[in-house]
Amino acid sequence: MHSATTRTHIPPAACARRFGFVLAVLAATSPAIAAPPTDADERKAVIAQPAGVEVLPANVTLTGVRDARQLVVSGRYTDGSARDLTGVVDAKVEPAGVVELQEGLYLRPKKNGTATVVITAGGKETRIPVTVAGMDAAAPVSFRRDVIAAMNVGGCNMGACHGTPSGKNGFKLSLRGFDPAADFLQLTRDQFGRRSGKHDPEQSLVLLKGVGAVPHEGGQRFGMTSVPGEMLRAWLAEGLKDDAPALPPVKKVEVTPASRVLKTPAKWQQLAVVVTFADGVTRDVTRLTNFSSSDPSIADVTPTGMVEFKRAGEIAVLARYLEELVSVRLTYLEPREGFTWTNPPEANFVDTHVFAKLKQMSITPSALSEDYEFVRRAYLDCVGRMPTADEAKAFLADKDQKKRDKLIDKLVDMPEFADFWALKWADVLRSSRKTIQVKGSYGMQAWLRGHFLKNTPMDKIVQEIITANGNTYNNPPANYYRIAKDPTGLAETTAQLFLGVRMQCAKCHNHPFERWSQDDYYGMAAWFARVKTKPEPVVGTKPAGNAPGAEVVFTLRDGEVNQPRTGKQMKPRYIGVGDADVKPGEDRRAVLATWLTSPGNPFFAKSVANRVWFHLMGKGIVDPVDDFRDSNPSCNDELLDALARDFAKNNFDLKVLVKTVMKSRTYQLSAQPNDFNKDDNKYFSHTVTKLLTAEQLLDAICDFTAMPEKFAGLPAGTRAIQLPDGEVNHPFLKAFGQPARELACECERESDGNLAQALQLINGPTVNEKVRNPNNRLGALLAAKKPDAEILSELYYAALGRAPFDDEKQIALDHVSKREDKRKAWEDVVWALINTREFLFRH
Repeated sequence: MHSATTRTHIPPAACARRFGFVLAVLAATSPAIAAPPTDADERKAVIAQPAGVEVLPANVTLTGVRDARQLVVSGRYTDGSARDLTGVVDAKVEPAGVVELQEGLYLRPKKNGTATVVITAGGKETRIPVTVAGMDAAAPVSFRRDVIAAMNVGGCNMGACHGTPSGKNGFKLSLRGFDPAADFLQLTRDQFGRRSGKHDPEQSLVLLKGVGAVPHEGGQRFGMTSVPGEMLRAWLAEGLKDDAPALPPVKKVEVTPASRVLKTPAKWQQLAVVVTFADGVTRDVTRLTNFSSSDPSIADVTPTGMVEFKRAGEIAVLARYLEELVSVRLTYLEPREGFTWTNPPEANFVDTHVFAKLKQMSITPSALSEDYEFVRRAYLDCVGRMPTADEAKAFLADKDQKKRDKLIDKLVDMPEFADFWALKWADVLRSSRKTIQVKGSYGMQAWLRGHFLKNTPMDKIVQEIITANGNTYNNPPANYYRIAKDPTGLAETTAQLFLGVRMQCAKCHNHPFERWSQDDYYGMAAWFARVKTKPEPVVGTKPAGNAPGAEVVFTLRDGEVNQPRTGKQMKPRYIGVGDADVKPGEDRRAVLATWLTSPGNPFFAKSVANRVWFHLMGKGIVDPVDDFRDSNPSCNDELLDALARDFAKNNFDLKVLVKTVMKSRTYQLSAQPNDFNKDDNKYFSHTVTKLLTAEQLLDAICDFTAMPEKFAGLPAGTRAIQLPDGEVNHPFLKAFGQPARELACECERESDGNLAQALQLINGPTVNEKVRNPNNRLGALLAAKKPDAEILSELYYAALGRAPFDDEKQIALDHVSKREDKRKAWEDVVWALINTREFLFRH
């Protein structure tokens, strides 16, 4: 019987004598590492009674002293489930002496020969034959395969340590080892090689600091006898050698298991990593792999690849060996007392996938929203405004069972739909007079609105943006090249907006948490290398002053992008696919636009569908919406795939996508949680409650009070959602997070509450002037001498889309009846309604 717990061992005698006290303290104070249980009864409970036991690999060959193999033991059960049993089985080697069975079922060779690893679990025995060979042959450590990987595992070259651009305390490494040649020079030549010594390798600073034997700001990074410590120590002892230039690169990395669903009590999972090099050689690199959890609040992963769940949920474990990354999806389920699936009806495929996930996670969806909740939500989400009192009353009075679907069909054809969705896209396209002038921002808004009015397919809109040429005033999408002018900026913006990929990190180094390399980054930039702008020529008399005018976007016949680290001239590259062949004289952007918006593109349909889902549901399936990466997995792959397929199948029709989401029961669920979903903020088991956007809220106050806002230089009756940009400089809009349109990111629109918002609502001029104006809605109701109950009902329908509840009615009418100044009393009611959460929030 063994334990998967790893321990820090005392280094060899010479080092131990000098730093014995420090190492003893380190050993005594080392943090505990999460591991499977050691108690016999707990281990027995985890194992239970498997129908079968599987061990991977089924047979092992170890070649040379540096080889190793991580075994993964799985129990298969009669209910179809699987459990990882690696850390709780009994194991032994027959005969002893050929192979060492280390903690966690990690095999290391000891001498040439054959042996058998005997694994026993739940009364079942599995025998794994092991062959050891090549122990007499030289097995030098590879600097680029082993030492760089050891630095990755220790975190020595991460961004917060020596991988920062300026290094730490004079020692600088490339981030996550992306430039091993530079790292070799740093370790062997910098500071006259003081950090590494071939004559006394175990006194090398890089080793002693890494194992914590001397003071180190970063603390202990790995044990002396751990695999990273072994590789670094051996490389130093072998004379600090670099690899041959012809060293075969990594071909692929495989992780076992690739995915798994675990059920209590089996909340552990051992991972094993095997690399295949270009020459066909395979090798276990589990303990030279850097592991990270996408959500440490749900599960942690140790440096040896053991995952332990803290609570039910899903995570992605990112396994990184050198520059290759593989994502493993793991789910852990716990039965919840009293949970019974209620079989809610499904309106369309959205519900099929959402409810399947909720059922799997033992989460009961909330009940259907009330009609008054739905009608207000639908108007706000689809057209950006509240329903009028008459619209709300008509919907609530309608007895048609299909009235919700009919309302959605009506909303997408309203002109306000075009206003609202033009606003959303103008935000992230960064349409602002600060960069494209007033005329440019008006033109961009009108162009977007026109397309949404005509329901132009989204792929056509994006193609028109990407391929735009000419005068930026006459051809508004050409402003895309005025906002971001250089190839790298255009690459970043295009990838983020239309592919959902943030590539900024790959500009200076390979992305530390994603597969994107510098080659990908500059290959993406190469699409825009020939795009240029110039001022529009002035015909006749030049206008007074230096005010900039339009610019002209055009393409040159030549122009390339070089990768700064290698100096290599980059071909245009389809990210995630490979280099593109563009015919001479062909506009590269046209080729990019065709690929980018093709139904087969793995990014475009998902990115746009996810962005639309975010705007309708309050949270993305991938969140943030423009950060698709393996280490930021979607909460429901099947749902996102289905939405993307349907979006592409319907020719990227935005209105069809909006209607599909809004007609689902998922969209129409109540915001009121139940006992089984009150902690869920991920799987859409209830509606997300969120503060209205700045423009929505200002328009809502204007509509409720019947007092339109006046914007300088704009026609009377202009609504906030119709503003061409954020440079109107309205204090109310700024307080509630109207974006400056400086970032191509939804994150620029702030939604968190703050003191400025409270002051605007409590005593701000915008609210107070509209509440007190004698010509507002309240004034008209009082002038008509309507009964108090009728006035209150009209105010509630105008503000909340419903009649007042009995208790609300009693409180309001009592307040009005006790005040001598009826107008002031009713203003109190209006002000109170504006400040209710029900008014301020979408729910």
